[in-house]
Amino acid sequence: MSLPLDLVCVLSLLHRAVPESHFDPWLTETRAKLPPPVRDNLDLLHGFSGRLLYYPEEPAMRFRPLDPDRADASFETFIAFLLTLPPAEYLGMVESALSRTHRDLGLAFAPIDHGDRERWRVALEPCLTTAALDDVLDLVTDPSGLKRRTIDLFVCLWEAGYGDDFAANQPALNEAVRIAQPVANRPFADAFTTFTGGMPPASILDRLDEVRRVAYCPSAHLGTFPSYILYPPDLVIDFGAPEFLARTSQEAASDVLPASAGMLSEAALLELARALADPTRLRILRYLAEGERYAQEIVGHLGIAQSAVSRHLSQMERAGLIGVSPRRGLKFYSVNADTLDALAATFRLRSEGLRRDR
Repeated sequence: MSLPLDLVCVLSLLHRAVPESHFDPWLTETRAKLPPPVRDNLDLLHGFSGRLLYYPEEPAMRFRPLDPDRADASFETFIAFLLTLPPAEYLGMVESALSRTHRDLGLAFAPIDHGDRERWRVALEPCLTTAALDDVLDLVTDPSGLKRRTIDLFVCLWEAGYGDDFAANQPALNEAVRIAQPVANRPFADAFTTFTGGMPPASILDRLDEVRRVAYCPSAHLGTFPSYILYPPDLVIDFGAPEFLARTSQEAASDVLPASAGMLSEAALLELARALADPTRLRILRYLAEGERYAQEIVGHLGIAQSAVSRHLSQMERAGLIGVSPRRGLKFYSVNADTLDALAATFRLRSEGLRRDR
């Protein structure tokens, strides 16, 4: 559970929650009740960094909300952090958001001289959605105003009812987190489907090699709308808490590991096959079968670069082959026996099906 990440999720939903949008009624009602200047600020800050609305993610991810010491950060802590950042940092966030949008569009992106209004214009034009170009140009040529308007958006939403709503929904969100813990141990594709009810989009699958850490965050108002933050090396998947709780009863929560499903999905099998189809990763798996190891032990055993080992471990973790336990500033890795059991069960059931069909 991360308040800054949920706040960003809700802001993106409010931006989209125009009349006839069929979003959660709380979203459309809250948007309608926002004072016009706040609503204008909401649409401006969401309207210049592509359809995935990258800019509002930037302040939250700069806060490093997935770090253990930030996991339970309050709204006041988050805002205090944003206030410490200089105005130039907010221009850097805009540049980062535009760079990410250009990548999505298949366009080259060159660093921007922050005082060059014409260069800003060229960078912004392909990325505009609901914002007017001149309004955004005025914004990026006034760094102090950009900082103020960014922080004001978070504060105004908090005061307009999000703070009370978050507190009211926290018991259900915490329950979703509790039940979700074992689901997160599944291979990525299976976990994503269990949390969201859908399949991972190609925009995520195509870039999984860049991901080192995945977090699943519940939202009270998301419903089945797909929402995520891909901010390498982090990937945040939002999921609708009420819908997840409806799909996963408390009685079934203790039996949601891969082996309980009997057979893995095609997507999970493919992910596991990719993770196993490498001699170095097989060596890691054999080494961890002897017992839990911390990262440097694995590096020393394999005799290859730490960066290469990290990439292999990340892919194995995403596939559910291994688990990681941070302790005393170290990461300890171990084999996820549940995944191997599920893999064996899948092939056993398929084999039995083939025998019956003969």
